[in-house]
Parts: sequence; C-alpha cells; structure tokens
Amino acid sequence: MPNARTAPDPREARALRRDLLDADDQKIRRIIAVVEGAADPRVNQALLDPLRTRLAVLRPVRPLRFARLLFIPLDPLIVPPRDWRPGDPTVPRNVLAAMDRVVRAALGGGEVARMEALIEGLKTDAALVITRVGETLWPRAGDILATAPMPPDWAETGARPAAWPVLAKAIATVLRRAPRLRALAHDAAVGAVALDEMAVNALLRDIAHEPPEGCAMLARLILACAPHAAPLLRHLIDASQSPVEKAMMRQAVATGMDQVLTGMEQSDGFLEEIGHGGLADATAEIRRMAIFLREIEQDTTAAKHRPRLKAIRDKLDQACRARFTAGINEELIGPLAEAAVPLDKADQTRMETRARDLRALETVARKVGGPAVYDQHLNRASDAVREAAKTGTLTPVRQIRLIEILSGPEAAEALYHQQIQGREIQGQQTQGRETRAR
Repeated sequence: MPNARTAPDPREARALRRDLLDADDQKIRRIIAVVEGAADPRVNQALLDPLRTRLAVLRPVRPLRFARLLFIPLDPLIVPPRDWRPGDPTVPRNVLAAMDRVVRAALGGGEVARMEALIEGLKTDAALVITRVGETLWPRAGDILATAPMPPDWAETGARPAAWPVLAKAIATVLRRAPRLRALAHDAAVGAVALDEMAVNALLRDIAHEPPEGCAMLARLILACAPHAAPLLRHLIDASQSPVEKAMMRQAVATGMDQVLTGMEQSDGFLEEIGHGGLADATAEIRRMAIFLREIEQDTTAAKHRPRLKAIRDKLDQACRARFTAGINEELIGPLAEAAVPLDKADQTRMETRARDLRALETVARKVGGPAVYDQHLNRASDAVREAAKTGTLTPVRQIRLIEILSGPEAAEALYHQQIQGREIQGQQTQGRETRAR
C-alpha cells in the first residue's frame, strides 16, 4: 500500500484502476484515501482521470493541500491531457504540478509555509478558510504566472513549449480575479436573485489587457457558476469603452458559451450528478442548467444555438424525470411499503426531509419539461402514504404531515376533516352498540 514516501508500482496502479472502474461509491472513497498517499502526482492522475465524472458527483472531501488550494478556482476548467486542445478555455491537468512549483518558488519557502500552516489538517470542505487564504494566494499567484518564464522542467509535463505562455497568462487572468469569482459563485449558490453589477464590473475590469484565452476562461466560469449573469455580461459588452475591449469581451462570451454548451452535449457529467447525486445536489444542478438554458434562449444574438439548446433541454428533461421517479420509488414508496414496524420519530423526520427534497426537485424540474409525470408520481406517493396509515406504519398525524408536503395544505386539511368525521362516526357506532347492549 502506498504511503507518503512510496508510490505504488505499475502493477498496483493497474489493479487499483481496475477496482476504481468497477467500484461502488464507498469503495471509490476508500481507494481515494489510498491514492492520496501517492508521492508521485502522476500516479494520482493516471488512476483518477477515468473517474473524474464519478468524483464530481461524489464530491469526496479531500485533504486541503497547497496545490489543491491554488487551483480551486480552475476546477471546472481542468481536463485530462487527452481532452485539451490549444485555444480551448480549459486547463490540462498535467501542467498543474509545474505551475505549482513556479508559484512556490516565487512566493518563497516562508510564505508557503505560513499558508500551509493555515490549512494544515483541513479538508476541501473548509470553505471559509479556503476563501480567506485564497484571497491572498490567488491574486499573487496570478501576478507570478503572468510574467514567469517557462520552467526548466516544463518538458516533463508532456506539453509543448508554446503552451507555457498561453496557459500561464490565461490561468493568471482567472487567478487574479478568483476572489471576486468565488463571491459571485457563493451568491449564486445561496440563491441570490439580483446580481451585483458593480461586483461583476470589478471582476471584468481591465479585461482588454488580458489574453483572449484567459477572457474565455473567465467568461466560461461566470456562465457556469452564475448563469443568471449572462444578461449582465452582454450589458458589459455594450458598455465597453473601446472597440478592442468590446470585441474581446464579445468573443470571450461567445467562446465561453460555446464551450459550456459543448460540454453539456458531449459529457454525461451533469446526467451523473442529477441521476446519482443527492436530491439537494441534483436540484441545484437542474436549477443552474435551467437558468443557463433560459438565458441563452432569450438572447437574440444566440439564435444559432437554438437547435443545440432543444437537444440539451430534452436530455435534461429525461434526466429530471428519471431522477424524480427513482427518488419517489426508492426514498418514499419503497421504505413505506417495506417498513415492518411503525415509523418512529427519527424515521418520520427522514421521510419528511426526503419528501421536501423531492418537492424541491419537482419544482425546478417542471420548468424544464411537462408537469404530468410529476403529478402522477406525487399521487402515487400520496397513495402509498395513505396505505401505510392503514397498515399502522404511520400515525394519523404523521400521515397528515407527509400528505401536506406531497399534496399541499388543502389535501392535508381535507384528510384531517376526514379523520375527524371518521372518529365521530366510529364514536356514534360505539355508543349505539353500548346502548343496545344495555
């Protein structure tokens, strides 16, 4: 087994890779813990590249190391070397280690040690620390890469010498603006509706001085993490002060938009995230994609994309239906039917949480496709709740609570009155029997 000082031999690497390809989610997490100890990052890359889509869905929490912190702003753009082409607004994974060494050398051992001390023992879910340390690291790293000469070990990456200045300057464009980009992504993640125009304007300030590849990377990141920013990007194009800046922004947005659409067409990543991720993650991904598609559909300059948009929307609609159907069956109907004893308080809480998560998914999914399939499955779920109440799995109160979540307050109120009437009738019948007995 590899540790911090020894990398696995080729036979071990091949065996691990075979295990990863066939592994379930828990096994992938265990193997990642082993791979984390590999001394050679090329081993890590060779093992994990085939599974990047699965990892994006699982989002395993991993140790927060300096290099990982440095390139967090670029995560959505990082691709396996075989998928990178010159001019693409993406970053080949094989160049990251060389760029990490360039930044480390320029910062100096003392500064790197100080930052490493701040993240020591933490993992990639330490959002506040990542933001705080990143606000210092990312802009400085951007300035370093923008002017750094090609490192002497660049040939070891397998990339051509001509790729260094293009990639270094493009990555610098993103890193210099990474703190503002992270704030924009955070606002989008918490559901902020109104965009801070001043913040986006500051994000794109002096954009005309940046290389086209960097501008395209930035536009793609903005569209991916905050798709409701698309109208503001177009507004900023119109407000550009010079023809050069206007042309560069227009081309950057067009390239970024095309890359996002191409990624949706060619990759099953978002299908994996919707189909196999948690309900909350699936809902967030559907909402993000629905907003992006709507913004592009409303863009009068994007008419050429409409056939592509329809195909992507159909693909998304199918994924939404499949995820909702699976969620209803596996997380509500199945557990209720299989329950051997009445649900306790903890079971009821879990069931209500699942029901709310499914309703949240249904709300955003309806905006992608037709409502009929969702109404049908919600009715099935409500029927399963009523049946569980008949068998004693649910108390009357717990039945009403689930019906209210699944079918709304009016249905819950009607059920409540039905239960009261039933008890009154039962009481009258009992009283009648007692009277006759006397």
